[in-house]
Amino acid sequence: MLSTPQTLFIFWVIILSAFSGSTVGILVNVTIDDENGDSVTGAKPTYSGVGLDGWAQGAGCHGCMAKLDPSQAFDGTWHDSTWHPGDADEKTIEMSFSGTAVYAFFLLANNVSYVTTLTSLSFSVDGNEAGTFVHQPTSSLDFQYNVPGFSKTDLANAPHTLTIQTAGNDATLILFDYVVYTYALSLSHQSARILT
Repeated sequence: MLSTPQTLFIFWVIILSAFSGSTVGILVNVTIDDENGDSVTGAKPTYSGVGLDGWAQGAGCHGCMAKLDPSQAFDGTWHDSTWHPGDADEKTIEMSFSGTAVYAFFLLANNVSYVTTLTSLSFSVDGNEAGTFVHQPTSSLDFQYNVPGFSKTDLANAPHTLTIQTAGNDATLILFDYVVYTYALSLSHQSARILT
């Protein structure tokens, strides 16, 4: 659902394009929350990979050792898991979106007693390798919030699948918060006349 400022903006773009006789393109950002899913379609990420630690909703996890501040996470939620060498499968998050760009955001831990805090991830878009992200923990006791771990901005305005996976040979912590994708909304003179 669009917010009031977004609705007003789109309304004025429609009005202006109706009078200008041209095509207008608008870039719109949409968020996919780890728990609540896509703010437009409602589609939720899928989580896979079993082992010593399954996936947990971090905000309500009593057994999770990394105790983050839910008020600092998008929508107050995040998904928490740790991959260990010897686990049968990598930890994987997959989601679909339609758009021209995608950005993934994470929470990061540093110095937490008895907790793996290294984060090592790989990313693919539509099955093609698209990047990696590694966070080497520091001696700080602070958590980091809203950390961009991945971006890809040269996509066709079409359906895509983003896959996030643990990577490397060492135990890795993944604290997934949200993804933002951008799609191009195109309004022509003709469509503006229909909408008004």
